[in-house]
Amino acid sequence: MTNEQEISHGTEYRVSQAQDGRLLNLKQIAEDFIQNRLPSLDEGERKGPTDESAIEAINGRSRNHSDRESDLLDWLKHYKVLRYFPVDKSREIANQIIEYADGSRPAPRLPDKSSIITEYERLERRIIQAAPLCPKSGKPRDVTSLTAKALWCCYPHDIPIFDSHAERSLHVMSRLLRMAPEPTQSKYAAFLDVWLQVYDEVRPVIEKADLDGYPYKVRVLDRLLWYLGKPSFDATHSG
Repeated sequence: MTNEQEISHGTEYRVSQAQDGRLLNLKQIAEDFIQNRLPSLDEGERKGPTDESAIEAINGRSRNHSDRESDLLDWLKHYKVLRYFPVDKSREIANQIIEYADGSRPAPRLPDKSSIITEYERLERRIIQAAPLCPKSGKPRDVTSLTAKALWCCYPHDIPIFDSHAERSLHVMSRLLRMAPEPTQSKYAAFLDVWLQVYDEVRPVIEKADLDGYPYKVRVLDRLLWYLGKPSFDATHSG
């Protein structure tokens, strides 16, 4: 068996054996994605609100509050994390996120897992208080994806964005690469645990790549995981 054995057709995704004998070569996957897939995904994203519009809404303390709220809501709705929420509750959530952003922050950056989880939990508590209960169970809704996306707007260089596609990708990677998270963690903490391990491996590829339009390098891995976890086949066929 060679060090690189392609198990896909053509030049599409090459899932190859790494030098250390593991099934997935994450660096090769990241390189292929950045070169062949990321530009086309970006084209689709340009149809909706930009990430910068949400970041400016979060951090623009001198801006009109209603404008900040409107821009943030547009971005959150684009990512479908406010589906089935009444308008008044959506606005209340946006206000909680802005109040969190305007309040005291421990530092401009969150350099490690512990600091990320601390701030995630602070913001999650605010969002849970504002979010409507589940109509069937009467219990608090799962706001993991909503909280992670909102926190990313506050710390765009540091926060992994959680969604079901990315979580699905990390479940597979964690098994194939023996990157199990620590036990008895919350859903986001377990996700973050594995995400950080994967990011450590692909960081050299991301940092050397020409990423015009990607000032926040963590978003490259977010996009890769989202793409790999989509529950559909690509429309193109290589032969």
